[in-house]
Amino acid sequence: MTVKTRGIVLGQIPMRDQDKKLIILTQDMGLIEAIARKVNGARSSLSAAAEVLAYSDFCLYAGKSGYIVNTADLLENFYNLRMDLEKISLASYLCELTRFILPDRDNGGACLKLLLNSLWLLEHGKRSPALIKAVYELRLLSISGFAPDLSGCLGCGAEEELTFYPIDGSLFCEHCRGVMPPDRPQMKLPQPVFYAMRHICEAPDEKLFSFKLTPDSEKALGFVTEYFTLCQTGGKFKALDFYKTMLA
Repeated sequence: MTVKTRGIVLGQIPMRDQDKKLIILTQDMGLIEAIARKVNGARSSLSAAAEVLAYSDFCLYAGKSGYIVNTADLLENFYNLRMDLEKISLASYLCELTRFILPDRDNGGACLKLLLNSLWLLEHGKRSPALIKAVYELRLLSISGFAPDLSGCLGCGAEEELTFYPIDGSLFCEHCRGVMPPDRPQMKLPQPVFYAMRHICEAPDEKLFSFKLTPDSEKALGFVTEYFTLCQTGGKFKALDFYKTMLA
């Protein structure tokens, strides 16, 4: 059976006989794996579409042992990202995080749109890498069912003097936070960061990046979203570690 889908390559695994296993985030099938035959050959028509970050229209053969790439028409390869080590290392982290989340048929399309928009903004310098990273982390988790409760203090609904508990994804004000164990991981949440996080989780796609923060608030947002991501996934991401060495 032949299946057609559109997707972006998040990773590749070399195999024997010049084959590669591609990890593809698709718009209607979630995250899938597909074998690209002889893709390392000099005359391969699939070599460009088999690269990480290649966004293509795929025609797949669905066999008993999985998908095989029949043809692929490249739509975008985000070439300019590859010319900037900081940007490509961040893009690699976004891909690694997405693979870890394992988007399915229900949220794959939303995750794909988020990734494509983030990569485009990153490539063209429309937003800072730090802001793109923070927005992507929190929005991806929100899409995938890990959204924090940003309605306000869980005890009284207050929206000022908040403390964020990343393991629980909850907020408490100074008056109510005594119900939480004092050794529970926590961080103060400045009001601009609180409102930015709420926007990231709730805004429609076309307005997702339509907000601005001061440099200090942007830095604070990045710290919160990264810590929240690591708490919720329990993951350790090699690409994130490498990206952070680029900033040192």
